[in-house]
Amino acid sequence: MTYSENNTLIPKVKSLLYAEQLQVKNKLMELGWRGQKNYTRFIILGRSRTGSNLLRGLLNEHAQIVVLGELFQNEQEIGWAYPGYSQSPKMLKLFHNQPVKFLGEKVFRNYPTQTAAVGFKIFYYHARSKNWQPVWDYLRNQQNLRVIHIKRRNLLKTHLSKKRAEQTDEWVNTTGQPQKPKSNSLRLDFAECQQDFEQTRAWETENDVFFREHPSLEIFYEDLARNYADEMQRVLTFLNITPQPLKPQTHKQARQALSDTIENYAELKSQFAGTQWASFFED
Repeated sequence: MTYSENNTLIPKVKSLLYAEQLQVKNKLMELGWRGQKNYTRFIILGRSRTGSNLLRGLLNEHAQIVVLGELFQNEQEIGWAYPGYSQSPKMLKLFHNQPVKFLGEKVFRNYPTQTAAVGFKIFYYHARSKNWQPVWDYLRNQQNLRVIHIKRRNLLKTHLSKKRAEQTDEWVNTTGQPQKPKSNSLRLDFAECQQDFEQTRAWETENDVFFREHPSLEIFYEDLARNYADEMQRVLTFLNITPQPLKPQTHKQARQALSDTIENYAELKSQFAGTQWASFFED
């Protein structure tokens, strides 16, 4: 085995061993093994294509932090996105019918003593069905819940990223290799762009107000991507966690200029000229 192969294999083995350890610990917790609830509780709030996977991956690199996935994205399965968590019929029944109890007993439950912060991702449009609506009231009523609100300044890039992910069916890049689109460029619809811009800003404002009584931290994807080390120190301080170096687990999916990626870029730039969205086209 070459040095390069060994260098690649060791992290994979460590990752597998760590996942197995997590599964054992989680099972012990489910069976009532003594743990503790004296940890910081938080959510990562936002929408798709704003860097929430990058942020979550960085946080999960910290030995004292557990960040679950988009729990309420899909009614057919729990979005744990974390090793060792159950999808049993009993768990799914609790998840569907008693989401508040599910959060209190299965998400914010006992954890090993070294765990100092536990959170999960939730997007503005998650948990909006009748059965799940109590989730939002529960979160607002948890006054000690910390809110990391992740946003993106350039909403054109958010919209483009979503369209590109739909085209490639690649929603997360864990390899660092550029994704191969089905075509070299995309044509974006003006009205659809405008609606997405307006809806996203409305969601951001609405949720800032909704969680105004909570300890909150606003973080922008652009800052995180440009200087994740400094931004993560801010996040860890906000969560009352001892800082340590963290390494990204996901990567940008596209590195081309907007004018090279959007087929009708010049046309859209002209249409949005003089509007509050014009700055998105400063490529």
